[in-house]
Amino acid sequence: MDCVIAVYRSRNVALRVYSRLEQLGYTCSVISTPRSANVGCGLSVKISVADFENLRGKLSSIESFVGFFRLMYTNGKTLVTRA
Repeated sequence: MDCVIAVYRSRNVALRVYSRLEQLGYTCSVISTPRSANVGCGLSVKISVADFENLRGKLSSIESFVGFFRLMYTNGKTLVTRA
């Protein structure tokens, strides 16, 4: 299943974003930022592609935001592209 990650420069910010999204009822998780993204603090917030459109503006306006990346899983490999 494909997903989108929001990458931040601060671990603390990533954890606060995750906590707030959970409080709002979104399905999300904290994951290690894939090395192939080559950015950020090491933690990212993973959201569904469906929720991405609703959250795009809100998540990108938060301090230390780096960018969105789409993770596509095929044949046991993960392809990372900018979203």
